[in-house]
Amino acid sequence: MTEIEELQCTLFEFEHEESGACALHIKAEDPENFFCLSFRTLPASSNGVAHILEHIVLAGSEKYPLKDPFFSMTRRSMNTFMNALTGDDFTCYPAASCIEQDFYNLLSVYLDAVFHPLLSEQSFAQEGWRLEFSDPENPKSPLQYKGVVYNEMKGALAGADRRLAEAIQAALFPNSPYGYNAGGTPEEIPTLSRDELIRFHRAFYHPSRCLFFFYGDIPPEKHLDFIAEHVLRGTKKAAPLPPIPLQPLFRQPCRKTLSYPLTTETSHGKSYMSFSWLTTSCTNMPEVLALSVLSSVLMDNDASLLRREFLKSGLCKGAGAYLDTENIQVPYVITLNGCLSLDATALEEIAQKTLLRIAKEGIPLELIETALHQLELERQEIGHDGIPFGLALFGRAALLQQHGGRPEDGLRTHSHFTTLRATLEENPHYLTELLRKYFIENTHFVRICLEPDPHLGALEVKKEEERLAAIHERLNDEEKAHIQERAGALARYQEADDSANVHLLPKIALEDVPRKERTYALIEERSETLALFIHNTFTNHFTYADLVLPLPYIAPDELSLARLVCLLAPQVGSGTRSWDENLHFIDRYTGGIALATSLHYQAANADSFVPTLHIRSKALERNSSKLCSLLFDTVSSLNLTERGRIRELLFKLAENLERGLPQNGLKYAQSLSLAPFSHANFIYEAMSGLSFFHEIRDIVANYDAREDELLERLEEMKTRLLGIREPHFCLTASKTEVAKIKENQGWGLFDLPSSPYTPWKNDFPLARPPSKMYLFDSPVAFSAQSFRALSYTHQDSAALCLAANLFDNICLHKRIREQGGAYGGGASYNPLSGNFSFYSYRDPNIASTIEAFQEAVDLLLEGHFSLAELEEAKLEMFQAIDAPQPPSSRGEVAYARYREGRSDEVRQAFRQRLFRASPDDVQNATAKHIVPNFEKALFVSFCGKELAAGENAKLQNPLIIEKVMP
Repeated sequence: MTEIEELQCTLFEFEHEESGACALHIKAEDPENFFCLSFRTLPASSNGVAHILEHIVLAGSEKYPLKDPFFSMTRRSMNTFMNALTGDDFTCYPAASCIEQDFYNLLSVYLDAVFHPLLSEQSFAQEGWRLEFSDPENPKSPLQYKGVVYNEMKGALAGADRRLAEAIQAALFPNSPYGYNAGGTPEEIPTLSRDELIRFHRAFYHPSRCLFFFYGDIPPEKHLDFIAEHVLRGTKKAAPLPPIPLQPLFRQPCRKTLSYPLTTETSHGKSYMSFSWLTTSCTNMPEVLALSVLSSVLMDNDASLLRREFLKSGLCKGAGAYLDTENIQVPYVITLNGCLSLDATALEEIAQKTLLRIAKEGIPLELIETALHQLELERQEIGHDGIPFGLALFGRAALLQQHGGRPEDGLRTHSHFTTLRATLEENPHYLTELLRKYFIENTHFVRICLEPDPHLGALEVKKEEERLAAIHERLNDEEKAHIQERAGALARYQEADDSANVHLLPKIALEDVPRKERTYALIEERSETLALFIHNTFTNHFTYADLVLPLPYIAPDELSLARLVCLLAPQVGSGTRSWDENLHFIDRYTGGIALATSLHYQAANADSFVPTLHIRSKALERNSSKLCSLLFDTVSSLNLTERGRIRELLFKLAENLERGLPQNGLKYAQSLSLAPFSHANFIYEAMSGLSFFHEIRDIVANYDAREDELLERLEEMKTRLLGIREPHFCLTASKTEVAKIKENQGWGLFDLPSSPYTPWKNDFPLARPPSKMYLFDSPVAFSAQSFRALSYTHQDSAALCLAANLFDNICLHKRIREQGGAYGGGASYNPLSGNFSFYSYRDPNIASTIEAFQEAVDLLLEGHFSLAELEEAKLEMFQAIDAPQPPSSRGEVAYARYREGRSDEVRQAFRQRLFRASPDDVQNATAKHIVPNFEKALFVSFCGKELAAGENAKLQNPLIIEKVMP
């Protein structure tokens, strides 16, 4: 037992004598209990065996012989998190719930899944890969590869970022399991056999080789009794796995030039570069912390010592770095984008010369303290981004233990910082000595240059076609018949009714769901100059602040400019500080600052909204005065006149938007398909969709000719956006900290001067474009079909929410993922915005997906769902509604409800409509509000050229095809 005072928790470590199994439990006063079953899994190739196994163990087990108990449990529980993850050297199965019985229901299913999976031939074919004829009835038709993981990895590796990351791993670890792609590559996945997968499971998924990790307020004795009863009793020890083989260190640096697919007309300046070193062991916590500090000092922001030199050279548009502490040998990686391959040597020389200069001159203590401050923020904050705090602690403690380290070392922060400070006091050159050891003199160095190749995408498609054609040519009649038989068996498996076995799965009854929704108190206090909104809560010594201003009138063609001001603001100067001084100030005293707009749809009418500008920041309590000063400086003296800085940021933004295309395909498809249906949707698309992407590219393409005009427009927009009028100031903090801020009048924030402004108005028409396919570099599609539905307070809105879940459960999951091979798809309805969408992502189909959307509606109208399925749909809704909020977002949630008119009474009425909804209510709501609007829906898909052509040929009414980029 070890007390971790800084996290207010206690760490327990247990070993089961009979089996040798290891369990960790972090006891904390947190009702969101979390577990994770973690296994070391070491790939011997890039055939994706660990990743495919992760999918298949959740596709039926001895106790729960269903096709898909994992997805069934997502709608039979009140889980706050369910997933499965494959890392470079581990596979883990995490889940969380705030209800004890539900927690153990999930644990029961997961335990049987990982230790007693069916690993059926059908699930291997569905989730992993299979061969099928393009016309299942015609063995002379071309062969195709299909499978969920196969298509997932096709989509994942479409982007240059992921290709670069995999190339770095392969080059850094040529003689180690880390050199393989644990997710699998499309070229190698079809070499994996089911027999190999079964052998892999036997080798790694033994109870004595599992780390059982728990977090929360349930006593550890209950967890130990549960896993002993369900798994460990009678289990004998397996021989321990051998240590992960270490990569022998290079005697000479390695430099490689590779390529990635890019089909735009211009590929100039679109190369990627990386510089990577293999450093210390992840169990050497003092050096890992010191290297984390070094990374921050060198590369954290544009003003950092090394990153600034890269950008100042003009040889790249963006730079970043990461220290991968999950691997036993820790890589440090610097990535550069917007480069020319011929500048690789010059950029490497910049890195080496800068590192040598830093080693000679030393690192200012202020920068070291800033880096330590950022690490402290990261490790002290309780939960964020929808990730359970238990999962964050699993990553820090359990993975370290699986590598032979001490889990408490991963949980402690302050003691490590104290030790590092003491080391630096005793040896002021400690960091620069590490800099020399691991970067300057380290011969285990890899440089990768990733060049764009306009022909590579087509070449990869051609190679796959040739590979399949060669296989087809070798097939005899018996083998062709076998492929058809397997396809038929899979189709029957996918169509089979699982309802007879669903009852085997444990579930939470609707009666177990709380009748009232969780609320977060919001105290309102008004003065002559502003309204203060306070949420008092334990934040582990953080202050969260949000300065809210009404959004002034902005013409449609200026919306992208408003978003641009928001993106530039955190990266330029303010107060008396230049841009680099401001970046240092932000990092030294706060957890960053962000400007964003919120539309605040009105619960009673989704066509009515209250747009606002939010300026958000967070800081440790000791720095609350600095946080408030930063907010004050941002609204009163933001500096958009530093020409060189603005140019640099714009070119970097354009580069990042282009890099992000493969990851943002679904977001762009959904925003475009919704834009014509409301002014709020139009605003969202203009400020963050494809329109914004095109606007930024146009600005950069004509920058020199338009610089003066642009800077004038930015200055004018800044004045409009940041003019103070009727400000709201939202605080989430402890009572003591709120009192201190009030006593000091927010260090100037409570006395901001007011200025006149023109209120928002919707005075522009909405145009309806045709449905389209947009071409970009991806072998799979991201599609959305959207239309307008109901507002939150409408009597049928709850029934439509249930219809969206039923569409998934009775049709779309089966048709799009299981049968179609897409990574995901479904239907979503947001009653607050009034938007309804059908969607799919990383999808090898478009035509059959459109048919599935229609089929889902038809099946629901015909009553092809049971009362049990309706109850499951309700549980899914309550999962989302009742999801716990981390301290950081509670005040923000409470304030949003206030601005949206979603009072406790309004939300409770919606909750009661969910509880009461009958099958007739759902069918009638679908008939009244889905069917007539479905015909008016707009369809948008982002996909590759070959897929667009093939799928368009299958459509009765072919779609317009347009390039994302010329």
